[in-house]
Amino acid sequence: MKVDVAKSAGFCWGVRRAVELAHKTAEKFGTKVFTDGPLIHNSAMMQKLEEGGVSVCKDPATLPENSVLIIRAHGIPPERQKFLESLPIQLVDATCLDVRRIHNVISKYAEQGYFCIILGDKAHAEVIGLMGYAISGEAVVSSAAEVAAIDNKGKPVCLVAQSTQAQALFDEVATAVKARFGEAAVIENTICRATQSRQGELKTLAAAADAFVIVGSPESANTQRLALLAKELLPTYVVDSPEQLNAAELSQYKHIAISAGASTPDFTIKGVEKIIRDLD
Repeated sequence: MKVDVAKSAGFCWGVRRAVELAHKTAEKFGTKVFTDGPLIHNSAMMQKLEEGGVSVCKDPATLPENSVLIIRAHGIPPERQKFLESLPIQLVDATCLDVRRIHNVISKYAEQGYFCIILGDKAHAEVIGLMGYAISGEAVVSSAAEVAAIDNKGKPVCLVAQSTQAQALFDEVATAVKARFGEAAVIENTICRATQSRQGELKTLAAAADAFVIVGSPESANTQRLALLAKELLPTYVVDSPEQLNAAELSQYKHIAISAGASTPDFTIKGVEKIIRDLD
């Protein structure tokens, strides 16, 4: 079986930074540390962190005094930040710096009275954080069609994207926003480069392969979006672990391309690659 693995597959730099920061924090304090919700969306990596002394905390208010709490890579709303800062605990901020930049963009426009339109998944942790900075009002959309229903209260409009959205979809939404609201501030660079690279590489891989295997967690929005884009190009199989591979199904192909979400660890990708190569 011929196998190509995307160069962009696996941890983006923001996820890698968060995981390394978690490990270093546990080593520094020599005691168990906690994360405010899942640090990243990958159960296998969260299990590894648990083994290294980093656990998910469901309610920081119950933590003992001087406990160490890590803010997740997805970021949090400012109200949540204030709440955590009010607790007698130590905070370590692992918010992705690309996400932090979107916070700053939204804050800048919100302070000028702009209504913020966010292209994203409304229930996703990152988007919940972004919404918190839109103090002049916000609407979350997942398609260009949803722009028609937005009530901007007569305010000027700005458009941003969740950092892992597809560029083509953002362009469609931007066109709809400009058509509906005229002089809208469209912030073009809120989709991170890692996402653009990962999505763009699919076309190159598809030119030579017969099928895709996309590796990542069902909870990972960027993995699921990557899979949708892959399905537009080739037959696509989405797995969270090597054990989920269907060898009989994959054996019909001669050339498989592997890519993975931004929170998928290298050890999972390598495990998937090994099984596919061994199909011969």
